[in-house]
Amino acid sequence: MSERVDDLPPRELAELRLAAERHLRDENDQPLLDLVGELRADEQWWAHLWAPGAAIAARRLGSPQASALLEEAVTLGFSQPEMFEGELEKYFGQDTGWPLLQRRMQANVPLPTLELTEWPDAGPVGALDLYAIAPDRESALLDRLPDAADSAWDTATALLEWVHDQWPHANDHVEDPDALNVLERVDGGARFACVEYSIVLSQALNAVRIPARRVDLRQANHHVGVGRGHVVSEAWIDDLDRWVLLDGQNGSYWVDDGGRPLGVRDLQRLTEPPAFVGARGVESLSAEQAAAWFSYFASVTTTGYTWSEGPFAPIFQGMRSIRTPRLVHDGDLAYPRLSAVTTGLGGTVTAPTVRFSHAHPYGTAIRVNGKAVDEHPLDLTPGSHELTVTITTPYGETAPQHLRYLSRSSDR
Repeated sequence: MSERVDDLPPRELAELRLAAERHLRDENDQPLLDLVGELRADEQWWAHLWAPGAAIAARRLGSPQASALLEEAVTLGFSQPEMFEGELEKYFGQDTGWPLLQRRMQANVPLPTLELTEWPDAGPVGALDLYAIAPDRESALLDRLPDAADSAWDTATALLEWVHDQWPHANDHVEDPDALNVLERVDGGARFACVEYSIVLSQALNAVRIPARRVDLRQANHHVGVGRGHVVSEAWIDDLDRWVLLDGQNGSYWVDDGGRPLGVRDLQRLTEPPAFVGARGVESLSAEQAAAWFSYFASVTTTGYTWSEGPFAPIFQGMRSIRTPRLVHDGDLAYPRLSAVTTGLGGTVTAPTVRFSHAHPYGTAIRVNGKAVDEHPLDLTPGSHELTVTITTPYGETAPQHLRYLSRSSDR
């Protein structure tokens, strides 16, 4: 009986494998065949490397061992003829039994015992920068805001209406982009423009844990003229599973034919203006008014990004440079889907696990099949399995993501 490789000291096993690999690489055929008795004890590599390699060496030497060695390899499960870069077919391809050996090698490839067929993936996105008030100012801002509703969308539209009603539009501006500063000056009789509506609305939304950013919109030919820009807010709404544009000055948001609220990227893809509807207590804009506001989507800057699909003029109305941390062609980079999760793998062959992570700025936990977990074991019971993954936020749970997998018996 051959000595098992498990019985060899690690150093001796390593030296044996190194010698065999050298003989195989350098086509030292007889020295390789001289090691066959020892290599047969290497149960991990014998069928998959040493036996077919020795078969090639034997065939080159004209030894009758050749066919028997290759037959032994295939019987023991050899399935990777490509490892030998065409040498097996070169030396055995004319044998009458070669086609059958090929089919047997193909049949030796087992299905994996565990196979993921679908998994959550956040995809390539850029960093998310929110437009929030300084942390030490947040509590005082919250004291001035209406109470949050149960859903993110109801809370957002209530804030949209509230901000719209704080003052009538005028063209004054603040130098300090702080919502409390704006509101305190409004208390004193000041009146501001679209920029300040966006400051207050964006920072109010983040204060109630709805991710929001300020968004600068520009018409075509924004490098000359006046009135070429407009400033709004855009918020990620958990219960809608999407980014939605919220126009504080107009107290309105855009919707498609089915009434679904739209975001900047949705609007940039349209050729005709959709409806521009007012929040609960705000009158909706006419089709003519909506068409005028629809012209402000030629290029966009949001917190951290500016994008333009065509040439871009970095000058606004001939008097101000447009500053941005990152100028991109594809605005989708600026729009991470905040309900998305990323899948990681861990555990062992016999106890595999998955771990999920998220980029939701106000997410508090990952839930798998309704249970908050850090790492989830995969069920190896044969059959189909599905995991439902969500992120817990202050407004409930985000849209579910799914991981699906097959577990098979290890029996062949």
